[in-house]
Amino acid sequence: MTTHPQISLAALPDSSRAHMDFLDSTWFKTHGRTRQFPTPEYVRSFFRPTQLLRPVRFEDLGLIVKFGPDISMTEAINLWVIRKVFQHLVPVPEVYGWRVLEREGKPREVFIYMQLVQGPTLEQRWMTMSFDEKQTISSDLRAMVSYLRSFRDNESEQCIGSICHGSAPDRCLEGLPLLKPFPARVVFHDWLSWLWRRHVPDPQSLEDPWRDLLPDDGSIVLTHGDLRPANIIVTATSPAKVVAILDWEQAGWYPDYWEYCKAMFTASYNGEWRGWIDQFLDPHTAPLEAFNFYTRTLGQL
Repeated sequence: MTTHPQISLAALPDSSRAHMDFLDSTWFKTHGRTRQFPTPEYVRSFFRPTQLLRPVRFEDLGLIVKFGPDISMTEAINLWVIRKVFQHLVPVPEVYGWRVLEREGKPREVFIYMQLVQGPTLEQRWMTMSFDEKQTISSDLRAMVSYLRSFRDNESEQCIGSICHGSAPDRCLEGLPLLKPFPARVVFHDWLSWLWRRHVPDPQSLEDPWRDLLPDDGSIVLTHGDLRPANIIVTATSPAKVVAILDWEQAGWYPDYWEYCKAMFTASYNGEWRGWIDQFLDPHTAPLEAFNFYTRTLGQL
């Protein structure tokens, strides 16, 4: 009998807290429990008010701070869960804590403090890698995706949404009407179908030929949601290996085809990366056709 790793909602860090320190993390073991992170105000001071926000690196501390009004504690929780459950099997930056900065007349900002993982991205190294190295990277990624899919939500009710059972944080769905946690694939698929038909007086009267391409049976699995070369850190020298997978802000519970659709969605038609996706993700061609139609009609392309 297969044993699947599990975690309950009650075991997750409390996302309502404005101040969180993971005291069992390497940061506090190395620096001591009294060592403070760079303050949100100090991190914020690196940017002018109108400047595009980017993560701030503190090389001497081995620390990177991801922050802004669009950053969510859910990403920190995703990192915490993946590292706790899978450790080195699915390598991710270690999360050390978070802070929330609230200023009068300004949007609320979340600051996530995490391990600075050194190394080039797969995007930077891809063109200089050998065919065998590309196969090795693909095998690494396939194994990591398989581990993610083995994870189970220890709740009685399934959910298409965030790992905390909130609304799905995927950018393709962001801001869409009636977005919520969906209790089943059929409910999620019916919602996707309704979205592009909702502007007519009787949406049900408008046939949707793409709805049948989304299978209502199948698994709801833990999904990264943005597997592309820019989000994968690899070794700087041969043999090439995956060092860490970054940017977990869109991760959550999704239908099993979602990872493939998102990988294809973000892949350029130029270059060869698009042709390698089938090496680490099982293709879902019919759902991809529906996904492409829905994202185009919803203005996500």
